[in-house]
Amino acid sequence: MRFALMVHMSMEQRDARRGFAIAGIPIRIDPSWLLIFALVLWTLSTGYLPSRLPQIPRGQAWLGGLLATACFFASLVFHELAHALVARRAGISVSGIRLFLFGGVSQIGEEPRTPAIELRVALVGPLASFVLAAGFWVASLAFPSEPPSVSVAVLQYLAWINAGLGLFNLLPGFPLDGGRVLRALVWRYTGSLQRATHLASNLGRGFALGLMLIGAFQMYGGALVGGLWFVLIGLFLRSLARAPYQELVLRNALQGVDVAQVMVRTPLRVSPDLTLRALVDERFLRDGVRAYPVCEGERVLGAVSLDQLRAVPAEQLASRRVRDVMTPLEDGLRIAPSDSLLNAIRKMALERLPLLLVMEGERLAGILTRGAVQRVVEVRRLLAPEASASHET
Repeated sequence: MRFALMVHMSMEQRDARRGFAIAGIPIRIDPSWLLIFALVLWTLSTGYLPSRLPQIPRGQAWLGGLLATACFFASLVFHELAHALVARRAGISVSGIRLFLFGGVSQIGEEPRTPAIELRVALVGPLASFVLAAGFWVASLAFPSEPPSVSVAVLQYLAWINAGLGLFNLLPGFPLDGGRVLRALVWRYTGSLQRATHLASNLGRGFALGLMLIGAFQMYGGALVGGLWFVLIGLFLRSLARAPYQELVLRNALQGVDVAQVMVRTPLRVSPDLTLRALVDERFLRDGVRAYPVCEGERVLGAVSLDQLRAVPAEQLASRRVRDVMTPLEDGLRIAPSDSLLNAIRKMALERLPLLLVMEGERLAGILTRGAVQRVVEVRRLLAPEASASHET
């Protein structure tokens, strides 16, 4: 298993730090979300509302479209917030909610401890969408049906879109809520979380392939934009469908492994006063490593990596020194020998670090690199393939 697969557990956490918070849960907005917001706004303002209300002024159509789009994304937040609040109440850590190109996702940091918890967390999202759908439909009935109004058109759109969102999420395959419902039921029936996750992941991949085929047929029939959208959603869902199973296998393979068992105990070091030219010619090229701890005697100052040199113009390599580009020693760069390797992987992915400094107080006990993590995962999976089954819940 490559390191790129291992860091999937934290890939959502490292994106889109901007946003706000509701009930103490951060709501982060990815820049890609702006694209889908604009697309939905344009579709409602130039397509849906003018078709429902042919005489509507253009400005009123755009105003109604903006209101409907804002309420639609508020509905997505409500759906994901329901997941997050129920998970947090069950004692599961939740780092936030992320809005991005394909909607929203709750960043739940660990697996549920029981099938019952999984079922509650999975079902509450679609239930929240159905409650919103009913609420918007009832609200639309408060307005007269004649003459047709923007308010009724917007409320009915929100009712139908939330009902559709709830039904779509109940489809039985990862990463959709229905896939988690299926996993909870299979887990309860078989007693095997791994077997249940494997089944839900495979069904999710099959469903994603079906979406891509539908999109291809639509594109062949002339519906280029709609078909392309189905293909993109299918590709996205397929990329995520197998991730939960891979993560579970990874967790089982690394069960009980701490940083001290994997770290390099006598790492090579560099001085903060070394020039970047000397760092490249005398250290990186000679030693074949991608990062070093930066030390002044026994005092640890930080770390420097090959990636940090890419932003330095070639003509400045001789004049600038390691201390000018290094990452200073902070909490994000250090880890204790007793910390679990899984926590270290999450930390490296979250901070996008090529290494972690393993510290005992202020003493450098060793370093943890991506290569070392990758090697231990490959060895444990090769020599003990049954390990993933031995830790099933």
